[in-house]
Amino acid sequence: MQLAEHPPDLVIAPLQGGIAQAPLMARACGEAFTETRFAVWSNAPSRNRLIGGDAEVADLSLVIADAMERQCLALADALIVDGASVLPLSLGENLDQLPRVSCRRLAPVPRPGTATDVHEIVFVGTFLRSSGVTEFIEAIELLEKRGLLGRRLVTFIGPIAGSRHGLSKEWLGQRAAQWTFRFQVVPEPNREAALAYAGQAGRLAVGISPHSGELEAIRACTSRHVAHMGQPMADGDLVSSLAAALSSALQAVGEQPSEGEIEWNGLLDSLLDQPIRSPQTSSVSVTVCVLHHDRLALLQRALSSIPDTIDGHDVEIIVIDNATPLSGMKSRIEAVAGTRRRLRIVELRERVTQAAAYNLGLAAAKGDVVAFLDDDNFYVRDGLRRLAAATSVHDVVVTNLEVFDGNEATVSSGRLLFLGEAHSAGLFYNFFGDTAMAVRRAAFATHGFFHEMSCEYPSLDWVSLAKAYGRGLMIGVLQWPAVRYRRDTARADIQAAKLDQAGVRALVFDAYRGRFDAEMVARYAQNLELGDL
Repeated sequence: MQLAEHPPDLVIAPLQGGIAQAPLMARACGEAFTETRFAVWSNAPSRNRLIGGDAEVADLSLVIADAMERQCLALADALIVDGASVLPLSLGENLDQLPRVSCRRLAPVPRPGTATDVHEIVFVGTFLRSSGVTEFIEAIELLEKRGLLGRRLVTFIGPIAGSRHGLSKEWLGQRAAQWTFRFQVVPEPNREAALAYAGQAGRLAVGISPHSGELEAIRACTSRHVAHMGQPMADGDLVSSLAAALSSALQAVGEQPSEGEIEWNGLLDSLLDQPIRSPQTSSVSVTVCVLHHDRLALLQRALSSIPDTIDGHDVEIIVIDNATPLSGMKSRIEAVAGTRRRLRIVELRERVTQAAAYNLGLAAAKGDVVAFLDDDNFYVRDGLRRLAAATSVHDVVVTNLEVFDGNEATVSSGRLLFLGEAHSAGLFYNFFGDTAMAVRRAAFATHGFFHEMSCEYPSLDWVSLAKAYGRGLMIGVLQWPAVRYRRDTARADIQAAKLDQAGVRALVFDAYRGRFDAEMVARYAQNLELGDL
C-alpha cells in the first residue's frame, strides 16, 4: 500500500517467495500500478527447495510460496535470466508466455591477497543437505586426502539441530569419527553474525547456493571467499567442482576473482522495453444477491452500502429471504431497503442450504457481474464498483476482508488476506477467498454455480472456489478490502459443520480435478511423516 502511494516505473523482485504477488494482483485487478513494469528474477523456486532439499516442514509456507510464485510468473512482464540462475522450468503453466530478459555480467576483477594466510575454512549456512553441507564435507575430505588442507581449522557456522532425523550434531559426530583434521561447530542462527565471523582475517568463507543473492551477500561481507554456484543434492559434479575451487583458493598466489557484477544499465534498458501487461477493465452491469434470515437491522446496513448505480448502470439487488419465521417479510424488506429502482425479493417458504439459496439468486440475476453478500456484511465505500471492474477481466474476484467482531462495525479486528489461485496450498486450507465475491455470470454459471449437496456441509466458499479453480476459471483478489466482514466466533464455535474439516478437505480434493502439483504434495507429506519413522 505504501508502494502504491508513489508507484515506481519498474519493480524487480526475486521469484522465490513470490513477494511481488500482492502488487501484481493489484495491477491485474486494476487497483494500482497500471503504469509499473514488473520483472521477476529467475532464482530457484520454493518447489525446488521442497522437492530437492531437506528443509524442515513445520507449516505450509513453502506450498503457499509456490502458489504465489506461480502467480508472479503468470502476471509479471519479464523473467530475468541470469547465466548463474536456476530456471524455474518445472513451474510450467505460464512460463512460456513470459518474455525472458538476459542479464550480462561485467568481467570479474581479481582481488589482491595471498593464500598462505588462510588458517581457517568456514562453511556459512544452515546445516541442511539443501545448503550443500554434505558436498562441502566431501570436498574437504578430498583436500585432506590430497594433502592440501594442512593444519587448517574447518568451521561450520549457522543453525544446526542437536539431534533429529537427518543432519544434526549427532550425525556430524559420527561422520567426523575418522577425520584427522581439526574442526568445530559454531551454532549461529543470525546470518549477519555468521558472515561477520567468516569475514575476519585469515578465514576463507565458503557458501554454496543456486541463488545468486545469497552468494552476493558472502562476496560483499567477506574479503576471502569461495561463493560457489550450484544446486545441492542435484548437481552430479558439485563435489569435484567445489574441491577444485577450494584448491585454487588455497594454492593460488592471488585470490580467485569472483563472478562479475551485473551490467545494470543494459538490463534496465531491456526491461523498460517490455510492454506492461496491465489489463483494461471495462464497465459492466451488476447484480447483488443478498442472503437474509431474520436480521432486518443488519440487512438494512448491508443494503445501504450498495450504490444505486455503477458507471451509469442501475444496480440490480436480489434479496433472498431464507424462510424467516415472520409474516409479511416482503413489505418489511422493502421498508428497510428504501427506494430502489431494481429491487427484487425472493421469499423462500422452506429454508434451503446457503449454496442452494445463492444459486437461486445467480439463476435469477440479469447483470453481467453477480456479487454475493451475507446480510451481516457490507461494502466499504467504492467497494462494489472495484469488485465489478476487476470481474470484467477475471472470471471470479474475491476480496481481502476488513474484519470486525460483533456489531462494532467501525472497529477493525484485522484483515483476512487471500491468494485467489491457491494452487496446491488450497488442498489444505481455504486460501482462495470468501463468498463475499463477484463472478462473471456467464463463466461461473457454465461450471455449475456454487457446489450443492443434499445437506449442509462446511466451508461453502472453499469448496466452490476450489471447484472454480479446478475447472480453469481465473480468480483475482482485491488487495484493498471491498467488504467489511462480521465475525461471530461465539456462533461459529457451536456449529457442527465448522468442526468437519476432514470432510471439507475430501470435497476440495474432488473439486480440484488434479490441478495441484502431485509431486510437491507427496514430498510435503513425506517430510511431515519423518517423526513417525
